[in-house]
Amino acid sequence: MREKDFEYVFAEWLDFKFPEIVKREVDVPLEHDLIISVVGPRQAGKTFLMYQIIQELWRKIPKDNVVYINFEHERLRGLDALHLEDMMKTYYKFFSPLNDKPIYLFLDEIQNVRDWDKWVRNIYEKRKYRLVISGSSSKLLSREISTSLRGRSIDITVLPFSFREFLNAKGINIDNLKLVGYSERRGRLLGLLEEYLRLGGYPKVVLTKDYMVKRDILRSYYEAIFYRDLIERYKIRDATLLDIFLRYLMSSFSKYVSISRAYNYLKGLGFRTSKSSLIKFMSYAEEVFLVYMVEILSPSIKARKQYPRKVYCVDNGIVVAKHPEALESMGRLMENVVFIELMRRSRLGELFQVYYWREYGNRTGREVDFVIVEGFKAKQLIQVTYVSNGDEVGKREIEALLKASKELNCKNLLIITWDYDDEMKLKERKIKFIPLWRWLLSDFKTERH
Repeated sequence: MREKDFEYVFAEWLDFKFPEIVKREVDVPLEHDLIISVVGPRQAGKTFLMYQIIQELWRKIPKDNVVYINFEHERLRGLDALHLEDMMKTYYKFFSPLNDKPIYLFLDEIQNVRDWDKWVRNIYEKRKYRLVISGSSSKLLSREISTSLRGRSIDITVLPFSFREFLNAKGINIDNLKLVGYSERRGRLLGLLEEYLRLGGYPKVVLTKDYMVKRDILRSYYEAIFYRDLIERYKIRDATLLDIFLRYLMSSFSKYVSISRAYNYLKGLGFRTSKSSLIKFMSYAEEVFLVYMVEILSPSIKARKQYPRKVYCVDNGIVVAKHPEALESMGRLMENVVFIELMRRSRLGELFQVYYWREYGNRTGREVDFVIVEGFKAKQLIQVTYVSNGDEVGKREIEALLKASKELNCKNLLIITWDYDDEMKLKERKIKFIPLWRWLLSDFKTERH
């Protein structure tokens, strides 16, 4: 029986005062009778998005018809699906919802409840409740959850602030991108972009003014992900081994990694482990949205698994907090930001997939940073480079685009630069150059087609 615990939590909710909320550029289709699954890394803003939705709902329906529960509350540890019946009994003791209106249940960090999906399925089938669930695990994605819920849920991805949200949080509104390119505002914008590249987009970090406090917050986020999302959730015994492995991964951001190289690296440090254990560690880090692994584009599954993968981190600030030397690698920081923006725009791979391209049979050959794929067809090729004028663009990067364009039959070629805007035509192919700030603030559909 956990009714007393839920009574305590509901009493807190009745006295709750919403903090100041920076509106997120996320569409939430509340009109659909589907389970809304809000997913993303810890501290990226899932809870605040729920607050934003609740405030909007309160304008339309009685407050008693909306309830929020955070399953990371200290009084709600060790719950399973049966305890959620106690939650509903307690809810009706505290609230008097109108029967002619739906009841909205906002269940934050639901993955902490054992067998949560069985209870969610049962209550959803009553058609009396609208469910908004959240969690810092990719297992809440509609393509990952149990078959019993598949087809009944829709995913909402919440990542750290996009650059547009970052600017909005700082009170800066960019209305006309063309004007920005020809005014003194451009220098200010580039300065803010550099801050975004170096410190990332976690909401609390963006809104904090003191630089050292920002770094401390980022370190605390990493520790929370490490201990709560990884060590505790997956019951990992060797915390030191996991920590060294994650440091290795994150120090390699925007670069190639392989399990064999990681294994040899750890073995050289004196750690006894196995490749299968490292594969599990990598999978866990992906599941909690800490890192993302990108495969080579190939119709061969064997080739995709044999070639090294490229690793990206969910936020540049996390990388820099753990590896300050990353501040000297602006090109890699740019590439990491571009990848995370692609993940945001693809809704974590739902709308399109992201690969890299490399010449087969030549591991040191030409390569393209990103290939955007829809329906097994390459739609766009993207290179990322830290240059400010055309003379700085490397011949190797252009040759790789042209080679991949011919091989993949894709004519949409883009090079994202620091501050160079132009077009070039070579070998009947047009290459577009666009500054990173403009790309981050642009309409992605327009850029891709």
